Amino acid sequence: MGSERRKLSLRAQPAWIKAAILQGNAFHYRQKNRAIHNAINLSVFGLILLGLVTIGLLGRWLSPLFFIPIGAIGFGILYFALFILTVHEASHNMFILLKNRRQSKLWNRIFGWLVCIPLGIDYVQHWEVGHHIHHINPCCTEDPQNCPSTLFTGKKLFQFVAKTLVIPGFIQFSAAGYHCPATEAYEFNGKMLAGQITAWAGFIAISVLCGNWPLPVAAFLGLQVLATLNLFKIAMEHGGEIALHDNPYLRSTSSFFPLRSLLMPLNISLHFEHHLNDSVPWYDLPKYHRALKEIVPDDVRSHVFKSNAAVWKRITEPMPTGNQ
Repeated sequence: MGSERRKLSLRAQPAWIKAAILQGNAFHYRQKNRAIHNAINLSVFGLILLGLVTIGLLGRWLSPLFFIPIGAIGFGILYFALFILTVHEASHNMFILLKNRRQSKLWNRIFGWLVCIPLGIDYVQHWEVGHHIHHINPCCTEDPQNCPSTLFTGKKLFQFVAKTLVIPGFIQFSAAGYHCPATEAYEFNGKMLAGQITAWAGFIAISVLCGNWPLPVAAFLGLQVLATLNLFKIAMEHGGEIALHDNPYLRSTSSFFPLRSLLMPLNISLHFEHHLNDSVPWYDLPKYHRALKEIVPDDVRSHVFKSNAAVWKRITEPMPTGNQ
């Protein structure tokens, strides 16, 4: 399996998948009141920033031994939410909606870049282009985001997570050891690294001058928490035998488990729905999920909707050898 697993045309899909995709159009971002949509996203954006600032201020008052680990976890969760809200939604051109589509794309790109630069990520290459490829042909050698050799579950996942948490910068430079054709574009990018270093150097300097040296330590460690959450997200949504499915729409699952709203914020765990119709904004994915219950056949539901034990099994069992 691999490059031959390409996206089937909608015409070739089973009737229920066609109906499910069309059902998503009822929640399409083009159906939204632009002012209300933008108000929702910008309000959540502002709340996330407020949360980041609040955690940062705690670094001035709490003991570093307490603040650094707690702050790192808080920063990591909020980074994750910020990334999902801005970069992910913007890559589908639906973080900001404007009547003029060119202006809309420009503002989505601006917000995407603002979040990507401190992370050393090329927003256009990795998300406007790379994420689009991921949706067309997920979990194949052409997929730069979930290439088969970088889909980890089981022992390999936990080993990778341990290295990510313990070794600063490991996640950023680890791709070199897990080659497949699509990941070559993700290798060393001097301009993005320079932008990341500049952003963090300025942040560290300001924090130290303000007498808050624990802040950049916790903030940097938060990047490792962010990467860890993303590794588990990928394992849940595309890991296991599902990555080998002939139908690309059935290579993703939605995960339901306690605390998912905290650990997988902004409905990112409703991933089956997102791959069916990627024009549904994050806040309408629960409505889309409820609408799909009448459409998805009974024998498919356990395949695409996972909860508790099934989610844990997907994370802990090794990837099938056919996907490596």
